[in-house]
Amino acid sequence: MILAKYIRLSSADEDAVYGDKPESNSVSNQRMLLDSYIQREAEFSGCPVLEFLDDGRSGTNFARPGVRALLDAAKRREIDCVIVKDFSRFGRNYIEVGNYLEQVFPFLGIRFISVNDGYDSSNYPYGVAGDLNNAIRNLINELYSRDLSEKVKGARRQYAQRGQCIAAYPIYGYLKSPEDRKKLIPDDGAAEIVRRIFDRYLSGLSPTEIARELNSDGIPTPSQRKRELGSKRQTWNSERRDNEWTDTSITRILRDERYTGKLISIKSTRREVGNQNSSKATDRDDWIVVPDAFTPIVTQEIFDAAQSRYSEICHPVMPRGPQEIKLFSGKVKCGSCGLALTRRKVKAGWYYTCDGRAQKEDSKCRSIRLFEKDLIRVVLSSIRLQARLAIRLEKQSLRQEKDSDRVLDRVWENRRRMQMRLDRLTAQKVEVYLRYDREEITAVEFKRKRAEINRAIEECCAALSSAMKPDANSWNKNAVGIKEQIHTLKGLTNLRSLDREMVEKLIHSIRVYAGNRVEIIWNFSDDYMKLFEKKEEGICNVGT
Repeated sequence: MILAKYIRLSSADEDAVYGDKPESNSVSNQRMLLDSYIQREAEFSGCPVLEFLDDGRSGTNFARPGVRALLDAAKRREIDCVIVKDFSRFGRNYIEVGNYLEQVFPFLGIRFISVNDGYDSSNYPYGVAGDLNNAIRNLINELYSRDLSEKVKGARRQYAQRGQCIAAYPIYGYLKSPEDRKKLIPDDGAAEIVRRIFDRYLSGLSPTEIARELNSDGIPTPSQRKRELGSKRQTWNSERRDNEWTDTSITRILRDERYTGKLISIKSTRREVGNQNSSKATDRDDWIVVPDAFTPIVTQEIFDAAQSRYSEICHPVMPRGPQEIKLFSGKVKCGSCGLALTRRKVKAGWYYTCDGRAQKEDSKCRSIRLFEKDLIRVVLSSIRLQARLAIRLEKQSLRQEKDSDRVLDRVWENRRRMQMRLDRLTAQKVEVYLRYDREEITAVEFKRKRAEINRAIEECCAALSSAMKPDANSWNKNAVGIKEQIHTLKGLTNLRSLDREMVEKLIHSIRVYAGNRVEIIWNFSDDYMKLFEKKEEGICNVGT
């Protein structure tokens, strides 16, 4: 029996979200609870255990990487039992959870256990419908999530109307007041840089020239300043920590009216509870704007003058049509400076370039100019190569799985023999006592024989408890992930086109170096890569 632990936390604690720890404390606690349950149940002794995790994901829908991987493995019949802390960890949507518990999992022959709810599907042949308490509990989970979402939105709006800032981090130039965490106070050093940016812009310098000047003077960027103040938040558009000022970051400051002391909130809202992709911008008239909420860094007059100059030199903003789905959005990085590459268009088509070249005269980024059609060609070629390698790896993985099964059989046969010997010794101990009770042997002989049997039992118990766990066990735990990776790849040997879903699934990032050399970092699991490295020593990434 292959067990699958599923762990979910809807809002990861701060140190995990922002890079201080790999996962949240509550995830670790759920793992400990599930591990303890599995160890406590004798029927699960020696069973391979897989883990599927969603940290910081809402349970109101099933668009979660961890639960998708779990369900894919279930559909391929690669797991036999799913174990969760409680129903709400699996999901808070009453209809969908009930569908899986009452139809999908029973059809696939998969057992479902909710530890804290005391639910084991083997005791409920009709799913949660066979237990009214569990059915009501699932409904309450969904209603609770929706009610909580509305209460949080209402509380945020009330705080905003009072001029209180509840954002996790203040904007560059401000700090949270030690006396009142909902009040912002100027960060003297950074506030002076903000004033300098406005002054230099109004004196005639462009955002690019201002960025170059700040980089030359070694001024810490907003993200660097946050880290100096103790923030662990990662910069999502950069692969490194020592990022530079850019014209974009300068423009963002020049356009932010909050530097006049205004609190501006509720600029976007989610249309669907728990769906991070359902955010939409709210109309400007619906924003909550509170003047004089905190000490201004620049005056309203200076800010208005900067906006006037911006309007004069910039093209008017055209109404936006349907948003284009960009194939490599957020994936393409500069191999030299780590910044996300900018996508621009010329007559020949879309191309990627690094804005780091504008901030540094001697930057290696200056030579990067990669057309999207060429990048697509490289990625397609690389995926097809990975597909051919996956077919070869499948044969190797099958051999390894057979070897692990043979090892597993030998180990369990050895454990079976030791258990049989322990049973015989226990029976001999009882027989010796009965012979003594019938006065067939003397007390001295009874004590001698009992001591001999006890020593043998201790040796057998020690051997049994220290019998190695099967080496194949580690393969069994990782086999599902490796099979999933191979299954995803091997059908792509003749791939001729790309879509966003495929890029998201296969590629972590793409690094472009001087001379348009491309390096692809894949989303493959560590276990797959270890098997891959054994087969093709030294090949981990594909580049041109």
